[in-house]
Amino acid sequence: MKKINALVTSVGGIVAQGIIKSLKYHNKYQNNTGHRYEILGTDINYEAAGLYRVHKFSLVTKPSDRNYLKTILELCIKNKIHVLFIGSDVELPILCKYREKIENITGAKVITSRENVVDMCRDKYLTYQFLEKNDLNAIPTCLPDDMDLFLKEEKFPLVVKPREGFGSKLFQLVSNHDELDFAIRSIENANWKPMIQKYLNNDSKEYTTGITIDKDVRQVMSSITMRKVLKHGQTYKAFIDYFPQVKKICNRIASSLDTEGPINIQSRIDTDDKKVKIIEINSRFSASCPMRTVAGINEPDIITRNVLFNEKIKIEKYRPLICMRYWNETYVDKEKLDKVKSKKSTINKLNSEIFDYF
Repeated sequence: MKKINALVTSVGGIVAQGIIKSLKYHNKYQNNTGHRYEILGTDINYEAAGLYRVHKFSLVTKPSDRNYLKTILELCIKNKIHVLFIGSDVELPILCKYREKIENITGAKVITSRENVVDMCRDKYLTYQFLEKNDLNAIPTCLPDDMDLFLKEEKFPLVVKPREGFGSKLFQLVSNHDELDFAIRSIENANWKPMIQKYLNNDSKEYTTGITIDKDVRQVMSSITMRKVLKHGQTYKAFIDYFPQVKKICNRIASSLDTEGPINIQSRIDTDDKKVKIIEINSRFSASCPMRTVAGINEPDIITRNVLFNEKIKIEKYRPLICMRYWNETYVDKEKLDKVKSKKSTINKLNSEIFDYF
């Protein structure tokens, strides 16, 4: 059986942990495929749960540090990494920018979209302009300079959020002009750029669609949609099913991007015209990736097989499921961890414990 050495970054975060779950799910439940994953995890500190759920780990500096890229290159070479998964939005731009350099020097395939797509998806107003230009169900949006004209067409409540950034940080729902002005100033005071959108008020009709795109022909290899229920900005209940209205527009968007790799699209049904409207596009795996894996669409494995083995993949069917998330814990022996810290080794191994007490 072929061993694939995989590096997953930022394993303290939920996106990276979803990638790890999918790779380990493959190892445990898909043993007849001819390959298995050996996982190296990285993070910036020892208090990252994912470090102790992989085969080995290494601490790295912050992506803003001038030695960050050098460290990643050295880890890939030393550990003969075949495929590199990016586990955080912070690392995405730099590892995407230097993708060709990393691949040429180390031979590791960096799993990411093209740089122009990453840049566009990280700027929510550029995403809106792309959707609007291509008639792809954009939510009515404006910048503060165009606010007066926008308010003649749209009514309160409105959404104010940063163009950049990720997650729900500084996302605000405003009900009047004073709240609107305050929200804009709050984002500007954080040195970000605000944008204003129509509010789509149907919380029960929000969807997340995970798509994988072939590296050569730019065709959709897999597409799976779930209706989600959010808590603190993350999916904590998911209803995986066939949602043809949502899937159709999301597949059109993925094909229009002219890129490869993982794409995640957040959408919601607009109660005014009953159309699927696009909230945002992420050029990466989503935190709900392992839910799709259990349903039959293992996105990290699909893309690995495509980029390493040139497999031409097309998966249409998956298993409808209801997923209910819950908190769990993993435990690390303090004495053993203190020994690992004292050694200051580049590569470490230390397993944590999970108890089946729920």
